[in-house]
Amino acid sequence: MTPSESRELAAVVLDRLTPRLPEVAASDDAAPGTPIRRLYELVADRLLTLGEQDALAELVRNPRNDSLVRRLLATAATEDPRYAEELSAALGVLPAGTPVTAPAAEVTPPTAAPSPPTAAPQSPDAAPSRAGEAARAGADRSDGRRPRRYGPWVGVAAVVVLLLLGAIVAWTVVDGLDGAGGLTADSGCEEYRQAPPEERVAAIRQIGLAKGISGVDSPLVMTAVDQLCETQPSAKLGDLVARFDG
Repeated sequence: MTPSESRELAAVVLDRLTPRLPEVAASDDAAPGTPIRRLYELVADRLLTLGEQDALAELVRNPRNDSLVRRLLATAATEDPRYAEELSAALGVLPAGTPVTAPAAEVTPPTAAPSPPTAAPQSPDAAPSRAGEAARAGADRSDGRRPRRYGPWVGVAAVVVLLLLGAIVAWTVVDGLDGAGGLTADSGCEEYRQAPPEERVAAIRQIGLAKGISGVDSPLVMTAVDQLCETQPSAKLGDLVARFDG
């Protein structure tokens, strides 16, 4: 079958089928063994085989939105001559009076949404077909929207937060360096005792940060450093601060 013939066949199939949707797809027992049910099963089973459950559900929910299904059926008929023959045979046994185009009021009621069809009771041993399951899954969807994915944005936000934290830490360290004057870990106690109090505090804070020691600029530690420098004037500040690790 040529692509042109396949497209024409798909158009006729949907024109004959959509006037009976979604009631013919609501339940396996809605129209068992009828020609229109056989035509629906041929369409539904092929879509499910292609992994196009969403396309089938959208067709059942909104029969007018059939462009995707029309293309899928045309492609299937072109690539599978046997399937094209099955569709043609199913069309051939439909009653002559079956409408070709569905009235607008039957497809989309203007004032109220259609109530969900009630499935006929099934026996305990009856198993629903894949077509019936797909139709009911489509009826449960309110708007057909796919769930939003926020994973990439969460990663971007985490990177931004880390950059901000790094900037804050760097600013704190630089601020400490600016206030330390010329005092370093290699500075001796004699130089330390001659520096102003604010430079002493900044220097001890800077040395403590470099050695990974927190809280060394507290009043108690500063007093202890001052006393050590008085008793050990040749000691280096880095060695004195290291004593407060742990």
